[in-house]
Amino acid sequence: MKYCVSPILRALGILFAAALLTPFAIGAQAPAGPLPAAQPQPSPSSAASPQNQPPRTETRTSILGRWKLNLGESDDPRKKMEDARTNRPRSGNGVSIAGFPIGGHGGNRGGESEEEQQRTQNVIAPENSIVLAQKDPKDPEVDLTDDLNRKRALFTDGRKVQKPDPKDDSYEEIAAHWDGSRLVTDEKGPRGGKMSRTFELSYDGAQLYLTLRLTVGRSNTPVDIRYVYEPAPASASPANP
Repeated sequence: MKYCVSPILRALGILFAAALLTPFAIGAQAPAGPLPAAQPQPSPSSAASPQNQPPRTETRTSILGRWKLNLGESDDPRKKMEDARTNRPRSGNGVSIAGFPIGGHGGNRGGESEEEQQRTQNVIAPENSIVLAQKDPKDPEVDLTDDLNRKRALFTDGRKVQKPDPKDDSYEEIAAHWDGSRLVTDEKGPRGGKMSRTFELSYDGAQLYLTLRLTVGRSNTPVDIRYVYEPAPASASPANP
């Protein structure tokens, strides 16, 4: 006896079989383990928070103010002087740069006394901190005070300055002139050689460059030693930047 299966029952059977096979197909395609959680995204307000911004370097528009030495970016005066000594022919026991004996053998550095050595060291060695002050923009006097409370009065009006007291280094008058925004001194070294100091701002106003220029030999070849200074707090004293 033949049984006739209706089209409706046949369709129900196909749907039932498909329902049984669907979970196995999904399990074969899904990756093992739990799905990774979504990473939280920073909100716009937290990304722009001032606490996340790097500190801004103070900038200035004038050489005046308090400054502290940046030793890492400054020239090494010993190396500069040694390079100059190496590149110059020897004369006697040593070589003189702007009147500063820097070569030679023996303890007296080419016949230089201990007092002369000390004066040379005082000229070449950089100050740890300085203050440049001017009472009025038209005032011809700019005062330079260092961390040892030594005052240098820089006069830019061409007046005849007083000779320094060799027994007192706390005060000295120095001739100077303005070269645009740069302040340049006209000095003599401890033994009569020419020298100058130039004070100028970096291009971005974030640093002060103090360039000590010495002249070498009869040809007056210049040797520059640059010291780099950064702004110091206005409340700091020269001795405690």
